[in-house]
Amino acid sequence: MSRLAPIGRFVLGAAISLSLPPYGLWALTPICLGLHLKFSRDTSRRRQLLNSFCLWMGYYTVALFWMTDLTFAGWVVATPVQALIMATPMAFVPSSGPGRCIAFPSALLVGEAIRWVVPFGGVPMSSLAMGPIDSYLVDVVRVGGPLLLIGSIGILALAVEGVLSTQLRTVLGALITVIGLIAVAQVAPVGQTEAVIQGSVVQAGGELGTRAATSSQTAVFNRHLEAVASREVETDLMVWSESSVTATAPLERSAELSTIVQLAQSLDAVIVANFSEVDGEYFRNASVSVNPDTGIADRYDKVHLVPFGEYIPLRSFVERFADLSLISREALPGSGPGVLHSSLGPIGNVISFEVYFPERVRSGNRSGARIITNPTLASSYENSLVPEQSLASARLRAIESDRWVLQASTTGYSAIVAPDGRVVEQSNLREQAVLTSTVELRTGQTWATQLGKLPVSVIALLLLAVSALHSSKRR
Repeated sequence: MSRLAPIGRFVLGAAISLSLPPYGLWALTPICLGLHLKFSRDTSRRRQLLNSFCLWMGYYTVALFWMTDLTFAGWVVATPVQALIMATPMAFVPSSGPGRCIAFPSALLVGEAIRWVVPFGGVPMSSLAMGPIDSYLVDVVRVGGPLLLIGSIGILALAVEGVLSTQLRTVLGALITVIGLIAVAQVAPVGQTEAVIQGSVVQAGGELGTRAATSSQTAVFNRHLEAVASREVETDLMVWSESSVTATAPLERSAELSTIVQLAQSLDAVIVANFSEVDGEYFRNASVSVNPDTGIADRYDKVHLVPFGEYIPLRSFVERFADLSLISREALPGSGPGVLHSSLGPIGNVISFEVYFPERVRSGNRSGARIITNPTLASSYENSLVPEQSLASARLRAIESDRWVLQASTTGYSAIVAPDGRVVEQSNLREQAVLTSTVELRTGQTWATQLGKLPVSVIALLLLAVSALHSSKRR
């Protein structure tokens, strides 16, 4: 019973993709991974690599299909690359013996850690960590970030395999380990409330499946202004969505910024707005903080750009196979921590895609950020898949950093997220809305913020290497 056809592995992988938002059937991940393990006993390393590759091809064929809204060629290339990254560490999992229980969750963790770095700076979208966002298991991100959560899923997969193989000791060991991790998360350090303010996010509204290159950017700016003007807003901090303003460089001299300064004065609130700053053949994706009394206070240029969205890797090669006319102008990256200074103190700021990267949020928190803002877009996609994943990522960042997150999207979802991951306020897709809630400015660091992902990654890599070496010696 150690054989399962490649198509069977592919189907298991496709089923795992249903663990992602908006489906949320996260229990499918440990179940399907447990089945994969059951049918992978006593196989060669080469066979394990092939089995694992088929599994992840099934997963990413479905989980990354949203990429076709940007570029079909990008999806075709990215799917096998991502599958190979995840499959390679799993090829070193011993096919039998006690080291298997240590190696498998480590391999899962190592694969995701690599995927978040390469290629092109990493593409951590459609991560396994998004699945159990509404479970008790998610609390472990305060201890070791989303990678520890992924490792915990791998431990549960061992329990499933133990049930299928009637190995009671494996089942009990896995369950005790997971329960122990959840228990540690309950006593792990969290932040403290320093102040309570009113926070709000503005959603301009509009249709899905639209691109900046073919849309009226003036209309987007005006819809933000209309949303605020159409209702009475009492707020201390207001966040606008990504590319809510388009201006020619330097944005600091633009008429649009002058309008935002006047709005901040009339609301007596700090406004975080996001500019697409056109500079010749390039542009910058920049957030600014505007104080009600002094005007523009700080600026943050997006550091982690979207491959095939804001720039085209290997453009001269890719343009032979794809129409790149909608990405004719490429973005210039910024540098430094994701933080904006303001009269409310340091505000953590991650722009759109950056919310998927724990280290970008961590950079702001370690620079003193007491709240996180996330201007995002989502209008380029024709369905709710990416907005759902973006919201799930904002919830993960809130839990692991113990901060409130204000996510403002152009067409949805916009949301106000509490430090425990609860969505306090959420818009509908496409609607024009202003969401307001009481939020906290918090200090203090969780273990995940203090240590980052490096310790967890290194430990998992060492455990996988030791297990693989021990297994080779036994052979």
